[in-house]
Amino acid sequence: MTSLPHLSSSSFPTAVVAARRARQRGSALLLVMWLISMLSLLIYSTIRVISHDMDITISQKKAFRARQLTEMGLNIACNPAVKDTDTALLNQTIADGESFAVTIRGEGGRFNVNTLLQANDRTFFERAFELWGLDKDAASALTDTMLDWVDQDEQTQLHGMEKEDYEKLNVFGYPFNRPFYSLDEMLLVPGFDSITANVKDWRDYFTIYSGGKLDLNAAEPKVIALGIITSQATADPLNDWEPALKDATDFVRDVRWGPDGIEFTEDDVKLQDLQQAYDALNLDAEDPDVQAHFGLNDTTVHIESVATVNDYRKRVVLIVRNRTQGSPQILAREEIPLFQ
Repeated sequence: MTSLPHLSSSSFPTAVVAARRARQRGSALLLVMWLISMLSLLIYSTIRVISHDMDITISQKKAFRARQLTEMGLNIACNPAVKDTDTALLNQTIADGESFAVTIRGEGGRFNVNTLLQANDRTFFERAFELWGLDKDAASALTDTMLDWVDQDEQTQLHGMEKEDYEKLNVFGYPFNRPFYSLDEMLLVPGFDSITANVKDWRDYFTIYSGGKLDLNAAEPKVIALGIITSQATADPLNDWEPALKDATDFVRDVRWGPDGIEFTEDDVKLQDLQQAYDALNLDAEDPDVQAHFGLNDTTVHIESVATVNDYRKRVVLIVRNRTQGSPQILAREEIPLFQ
């Protein structure tokens, strides 16, 4: 049988003290490690906060500088002596990583939705909505609802909605019974969400600022093609879309953009004879719908200024009437973020 080591009375307290000191040193080490961890976390958090504040400051400086550049571009474009082909003036690099690019387009290159509704142009909307994915009944119903939205009476169109119809759905304050004040208001019309779901670029077709008729000197091919489809009595929206788009594209490239086929160059052509445009687009000049939908040289312009400051971009759109007439009138100004 193994005997336990004998501890003298003098050595026992010393062993206890040594063990106690060892435990204290271990506790102190843990405490030091904990303090180091807390200090490291505090330092890391401080650095993160400082870094975040620096990022915010840098972004604010970029935003401020981008605003300056967009305003610089807009000021140049608003000068009545500046033409849309003056690309050297409208596209400038100010410093390393800093630039602006401005385009001047006729706002009349889009259909004035209020003008069409006030003229009770059912054919335009019904054919447009059919082209954009609605069946005939749904296109007719949405047209009725839009007409009721802007008229000033309480007489409901066949498939439309007036005040009492909205109230039955516990929706109050609709319709506005006035023209649209912005394109965003069109989103409030019941059923229009079907259009926005099918046509992401629907805003490219409409405006509330133009003089009324579609300016054939300013419209994009797809907008002209929509005008062709909605102006011809025999047009089939779905089957005739591709031919109409081809005619419109050829017209813009070969007639408006001149021999080089490039937009915003010195050989661009501004048509003064509407009959010439009709002939190029194979339109019947005697058709009342053609006469009602198409025109030339609307005095309202769409000025878009895009500024770039390193990786930050800002876009500002200005709608101006009578820019070159000596009495310009700013109708709207909108800042649109660009995530590129």
